[in-house]
Amino acid sequence: MKKIFIGLFVITASFTSCQNSTQTKEKTAQDSSTVATKQDTAFHDEHNTQNSVDWAGTYEGTLPCADCSGIHVILTLNMDGTFEKSEQYLEKGGPFKETGTFTWTPDGGSIILKEKDGESKYKVGEGMMKKLDMEGKEIKGELEEFYNFKKIK
Repeated sequence: MKKIFIGLFVITASFTSCQNSTQTKEKTAQDSSTVATKQDTAFHDEHNTQNSVDWAGTYEGTLPCADCSGIHVILTLNMDGTFEKSEQYLEKGGPFKETGTFTWTPDGGSIILKEKDGESKYKVGEGMMKKLDMEGKEIKGELEEFYNFKKIK
């Protein structure tokens, strides 16, 4: 009878130790994954266009226009969060000039110009900028290339 109890005890102890070992390995794997995710997030939060790219300066591009051959835009972004914008409708009258302020999106990759008629959004990169749609998404399609601006100074 003693041998049966000892045998059951040994079997029970073996199963219990295997489960603890498996749970410990799973917990360690989860902890490692959490640390990797936190480190990855910290890396992305620290490095963005706003703090890693020479974004201040003057950009130039020609936007598509429904009733003319295009709108030539010169946009200057200043370090103090202000902008100057000049728009000239090609083949029509003189340039329209506007000044105002802009803010960065929470991810630090795009700006929002506060204009007299609303807001416009631009994705900023090294030596370039892209006009975005009203939702802050890149414009795709046949005219996609016309929403690109180059940094000229």
